[in-house]
Amino acid sequence: MDAREASELVTIRQFGNLAEALMAKGCLDSAGIECFLADANMAWMDSPVVRGMRLQVSPDDEILDHSALDNSAL
Repeated sequence: MDAREASELVTIRQFGNLAEALMAKGCLDSAGIECFLADANMAWMDSPVVRGMRLQVSPDDEILDHSALDNSAL
């Protein structure tokens, strides 16, 4: 993925826990929805600057119902 493609992604959920982020990404991957977990490498840092990981999809896939991504659904 190049920088232009990355700038066009839409964040659909932000996670503070790496395990939850990976599980949500896995759900989208298994449904055939291409997604990207931004800032996952920062999850290992114990810093107030780190605000979590962002689960991102293409704007074309943003038709997802955001309410389906609440904690009860994952």
